[in-house]
Amino acid sequence: MDDHSGGKADSKPKGDTGLSSADWIPSGKERSDMIEVAAYHIAERSGFKSSPQTCWAAAEEQINLLFALRESKWKLETLVESALDAVVMIDSSGIITRWNTQACKIFGWSRDEAIGRFIHTLIIPHRHREAHVQGLEHYLASGAGPMMNKMVEIQALHRDGHEFPVELAIVPLMSGGKPEFSAFIRDITQRERAVAELREMATTDFLTGLANRRHFVARIGDELARMQRQDSLAAALLMLDLDHFKRVNDAYGHATGDAMLKHFAALMQRELRKIDTGGRVGGEEFAILLPGAAVDEARVFAERLRSKVEHKPLVQDGQTIPITVSIGITTMKPTDSGADAALIRADEALYRAKDHGRNRVEVEIA
Repeated sequence: MDDHSGGKADSKPKGDTGLSSADWIPSGKERSDMIEVAAYHIAERSGFKSSPQTCWAAAEEQINLLFALRESKWKLETLVESALDAVVMIDSSGIITRWNTQACKIFGWSRDEAIGRFIHTLIIPHRHREAHVQGLEHYLASGAGPMMNKMVEIQALHRDGHEFPVELAIVPLMSGGKPEFSAFIRDITQRERAVAELREMATTDFLTGLANRRHFVARIGDELARMQRQDSLAAALLMLDLDHFKRVNDAYGHATGDAMLKHFAALMQRELRKIDTGGRVGGEEFAILLPGAAVDEARVFAERLRSKVEHKPLVQDGQTIPITVSIGITTMKPTDSGADAALIRADEALYRAKDHGRNRVEVEIA
């Protein structure tokens, strides 16, 4: 067996591209001629003892059945070829014997190119090919397999080399005493993209691109759970509020206010590590989670951010609009009952920063 070369098997099964209606609908004369021939053979087998009427009726029944079977096959072929899913059939060696029109569209291989090839060399990513071969061998030996008769989501391989997600169902069947397998495959790239977009919408603040309040609170909960499992972990929580933000809205309008929020969010985002989380938790209120940071490290981070914001005013429509931020810091504790406990402490430190003149950093009083 050719497991990895991607070449054709020694003998290429002929690809049936489907019957046309002309293949099974005879003309009136053709039908009559076929019945006449069949009636003669029936009479001959009876030693010409059966009456002509009996032989004709039996022949007519046979011809009707023949064309009913052809019609059924034609309808099945039409259904397969017009299916929205790729329909791929393989034999017990893993050789492709059926490749419908949708399979050509999804995978990029034509019918002639696909039929006769080992399926694992064509549409299965390299890292999964050995598992496919072993799984097929296991099923042939035991009659059982984890991929059979169920819907699964896996990665498939396109002709151009890119991988994409598909929904797959494999149905085993017997043909001529030998096992064959029919795979029904649907490209779910668009669905996965839509799900990702919905997930992002559910977790992201639409204006700033930061985590929204719900997602940020969930991240605090995750970090608290890790701290409770490992007492040695540290984490800091910062609450931030833009100073005199209402004045900006009143003086320049809400569009400029939105621009300032996005400007601040971008400055904040550039200071974060990959493991940090920044969120917008209110109108002009923001928060930052710094996993692994002690209070002194959090203070250094906060002062750096505060200074950068002060020295990076918003430039909007030719106007330079100053911006400053007040920041409150707390450390998370394994004994916290939940996310709200740390948020309240950080919020109290933030209010002290605002009460003491704004544009400053305050740390929770132990």
